Order: sequence, then C-alpha cells, then structure tokens
Amino acid sequence: MLNGQLKPGYNIQIGTENKLVIGYDVFPNPTDTKTFPVHVDNVMHRLDCKFETVIADAGYGSEENYDYLKEREITGAVKYTSYENETKRSFKKKKFNAENWKYDAEQKEYTCPCGNPVPYKKTVTRTNSSGHEQTYEVYQCDNCEGCPYRKLCTKSEYGRTVQRNEHWLEQKAQVKNLLSKDDYKKLMKERSTECETVFGQIKWNQNFRRFHLRGKEKVGTEWGLLMIGYDIKQIVRLMKA
Repeated sequence: MLNGQLKPGYNIQIGTENKLVIGYDVFPNPTDTKTFPVHVDNVMHRLDCKFETVIADAGYGSEENYDYLKEREITGAVKYTSYENETKRSFKKKKFNAENWKYDAEQKEYTCPCGNPVPYKKTVTRTNSSGHEQTYEVYQCDNCEGCPYRKLCTKSEYGRTVQRNEHWLEQKAQVKNLLSKDDYKKLMKERSTECETVFGQIKWNQNFRRFHLRGKEKVGTEWGLLMIGYDIKQIVRLMKA
C-alpha cells in the first residue's frame, strides 16, 4: 500500500472462448507465470474436455509452461517476454547480445564481436521454486583483457560470461515459427479482445476495483458471481446482434 499497511491481494486468472468466460481461478501469486498450468488443468477438468490450442500473452511464456503444453499435447500460441524485441530488426543489430554471436556447436564456443573465442566452461542445473529444472551451459571469454569493446560488452572483472540454455532456445524457435503463421497471428489478435475485454468491463465500466470479501474461497465466490453476470450480459448482447 506504500503507507506501511499490508492488504491481502489476489491474482485472478480467467479463460475465455467466443467472448464468454469459461473458467477462472484465484491465486496468491504476484506474477502470472506459475498460475498457467494449474489454471489450464482446472478449466479442462471442470469442463471435462481437452483443449487443442491455448492462447496467452507473454506473461505466461516460460520454459516450464512450454514443457507443460507439450506434455499435454496442446498447441500453445504463447509469446515469451522478449518475443517482440527479438522479432525486430534492431535486435539483430545488437552485436553485444550473445544471441547474435556466431556459435560453433561442434567446438562448443561462441565468437565475440572482437573475434575472440568464448569457449564452454561448465554445465549448471538449477531448480526453481516449483521444482522445474533448467540446464545451462556456461561459456567464458579468456581474452577480455585489453579488448577495445570490453566496457560495452561486460562489467565483470573476470570477462564476459554467456549462459546457453539449449532447450529454451529450441522452444523460442518453435514459438517464433508458430506465431509467424497467419492463423496464429489472427488468434493472438483475438486474444487481446477476449480476456482484456472482461477485465476492462469489470474494472472500468462496472467500477469493480476491490473485493468486498476476504479469503480465497470467498473471493472466488465473489468473482464467480461477477463472471456469471458478465456471461449473461454477453449472451443477451449476442442474441440481440
């Protein structure tokens, strides 16, 4: 609250189809990433169905979520955080971004903008709070001393270090390929009018800014009533159209 007070907060996730809300969940998570698999599973379970395609914004794009979609055999039209930047021409011109460096898979080394080799050093595995493992290969330049680009390339006193997550790079390539297709471009545009319209209607047109109840169960009931009302209004509007 920025005034020394702590207030309960809730992260509301909704799923929509054809302008109607088909499911929702209440989470304590401050970000959206880890709500994705739980919410999708919950909605499929309640509706007793299997989704063929799920569309979501970049807040849900992560290695863990892409793995989840693959395991469930669901096509995911889901951007990742840096997707928009990486698809711009200006991104390719950033010569100090290691993703633009020449990489030799056989030698397992990068070549930096100065032409120096950046060889493989070690492999690191990390486990996040949800138990998902990520594997990184670490590369480090041994010739940074005296390099004219050093101040532009790295602030580390040990030289430039690059982390390469092969699995994540493969996933990003698959996302770029999928979202380059016209059908999925259209779906992504439709997503913004599907979900965002619900929150816009509830928060702005109905001026619903704070929950009146406390606790996950009660908040879920309150939000559920709002969603029932929203869907009834949508059905009436569609019948009149």
